[in-house]
Amino acid sequence: MSSFVQFKYKNNDKDLLNKISEWNYGKNWPVVYIYYNDSYAYVGETLDAVNRTEQHQKEESFDDFSDLCFISNKTFNKSVILDLEAFLIKYMSAEKTLKNVLPGIVDHNYFYKEAYEDDFKEIWNHLLELGIVHRSLADIENSELFKYSPYKSLTEEQQAAAYGIIKRISEINNASDKSIIEIKGGAGTGKSILAVYLIKLLYEIQANKEVWKYVDNIEAADAIKHISAKLSGIKKIGFVVPMVELRNTMKSIFKTIDGLSDKMIYSPEEVTKDYFDVLVVDEAHRLYKRKHLPGAHLYTKFDNINKSLMGDSFQGNENDLTELDWIIKSSRIQVLFYDGLQTIRATDIGQERFDNICKPHLYKYYELLSQMRCEGGNGYYDYVKKILFEKNLSPKDYQNINDYELEVVDSVDELFKKIKEKDNGDNLCKVVCGPGWSIEEDIIIEGKTYHWVKDIISIHKIQGFDLNYAGVIFGKEIIYNYQEHSIEVNKSELRDSFTKSAGDENMRQYILNIYLTLMTRGIHGTYIYACDKHLRDYLKEYIND
Repeated sequence: MSSFVQFKYKNNDKDLLNKISEWNYGKNWPVVYIYYNDSYAYVGETLDAVNRTEQHQKEESFDDFSDLCFISNKTFNKSVILDLEAFLIKYMSAEKTLKNVLPGIVDHNYFYKEAYEDDFKEIWNHLLELGIVHRSLADIENSELFKYSPYKSLTEEQQAAAYGIIKRISEINNASDKSIIEIKGGAGTGKSILAVYLIKLLYEIQANKEVWKYVDNIEAADAIKHISAKLSGIKKIGFVVPMVELRNTMKSIFKTIDGLSDKMIYSPEEVTKDYFDVLVVDEAHRLYKRKHLPGAHLYTKFDNINKSLMGDSFQGNENDLTELDWIIKSSRIQVLFYDGLQTIRATDIGQERFDNICKPHLYKYYELLSQMRCEGGNGYYDYVKKILFEKNLSPKDYQNINDYELEVVDSVDELFKKIKEKDNGDNLCKVVCGPGWSIEEDIIIEGKTYHWVKDIISIHKIQGFDLNYAGVIFGKEIIYNYQEHSIEVNKSELRDSFTKSAGDENMRQYILNIYLTLMTRGIHGTYIYACDKHLRDYLKEYIND
């Protein structure tokens, strides 16, 4: 059973040190501590509570805290308190604004780790009883702030990419040429988490927070210290999010992160009004090019921006600047998170155009490979890709798929029933579908009428977000051709004119990208219904037991 002690905190309270020393674990023992008030918190660990408190009493940044809590027990060691500290930072960042400096926390193993993690849940429940935190772990895990928090534990792959990107920025900071860093990664590989983390890390370095002091690895700490010294010229940082829904979510999240602001988040159009040292771009595959823009007014707006950036060289045609060009012209350094398999309309910048835009500039890329969203892991993601894109697929192979709920159902009623059963009130179990119906029309399946948003979410509203469980409707625009042994598009039923006008081969690629994206929204499971019976039978053959 863990021991908890609470104290009122004042920076000039000399009796506080005596009170802490009287606690069983106050001297020469591993402890975790929380400084807090109604709005802010700071989580730390130490091998000597008295000495660490004395250090913090000399730091002005702790003056505003009103309370202090220590946690320990007789079985704690250094590995345990590092892990408990990481656990509390991760969850408390969704409860209060944390004042912790952000070096990046990587999961590490130690003896009896799983048992201690069960204890951590009990510790959280006791913090609830004490009134230090106010929300259950399950409630926090379902919040957008938790999902995109820069305080979440990074995988080794993510941390290597983060420090590699920072190192690259330090190397090219004074270069006169435009410099592009691309982070490639499929759906669910943690691109958005890494993007938010990078913004926060750059802020901490910019604010002279000495982040290297919080890195466990000595070699890595020395490298970060050396890199930070070269980043003094990084002053104006922006975060570009092309999609409106995700941009609004990120603005809400940035309001709660110490040092960050919703004013740091921009649409592609907004960055053309200023100039930035670094622009980080999430979901860069959803940046627009001029061709197939949805509406004449957008052509006018697009052309006006192009003309202002290009001057006399402006031609007013599809080969003029894209939103990616705008971003490059409006900043010295660009960090682009891109996945060619998530381009879903003819307006999106496809892989070839993206590569051609990047090539003339100083360029480096990193790749994220590990699946973080779906509990099915990389095996699930790769298998879904095969089912959708390959012809004459060999018999199903679940060997590389972890414990993940996956099933094709026989009716749309059954699909809605399963999603309703999975929903526990958190509103994170949804039915989603592709462009078989226009956004202006009702969705009619098996004689029943459904409505957008209320009943079904479109690809344009869900891309970039996570669901606990997803119910995926393969609409009437996608069918299976048994003669060709492939999934095809029924063009007459496709309602997205901006995809239809892309040409048959590109159109098929966009539609399959849409369903790959939808099939990777669910964290714990995905249920599937296909309007086309042939497609439903094909999917059953490779998915159902």
